[in-house]
Amino acid sequence: MSTDLQALSTFLATRGLPDGVDAPTFVAQVVDQLVKDFRLDAARVARASISFVELLADDIAEGLNGIGADDIFAAFYRLDLGEDLVRKILHDNDRPEAARQLAVKSVERAALKVWTRWHYR
Repeated sequence: MSTDLQALSTFLATRGLPDGVDAPTFVAQVVDQLVKDFRLDAARVARASISFVELLADDIAEGLNGIGADDIFAAFYRLDLGEDLVRKILHDNDRPEAARQLAVKSVERAALKVWTRWHYR
């Protein structure tokens, strides 16, 4: 799996890394957070040959098509994406683009959870 998470670049550009954590550790913890929130198969994630955002977008797209929709929306809830944001993305985009945008937003929210956890230790 590629850990090249473009969504984290913008996030870290505005906040920086928390004290005491390096970039690979931070990325790994963000991925772990998303594996937990989306209840992904960690072994599948580890062996994936596509970027994590692509993998997550594929899972979200599958959920939006009705296979596991409740699990996808529960993950959005756990990440606190907000109903209005999810509704707007779904309304303004076709399904593949909506899934990609929701994956990016999910990465950003997971990064905030991890960053906050480290920052306020």
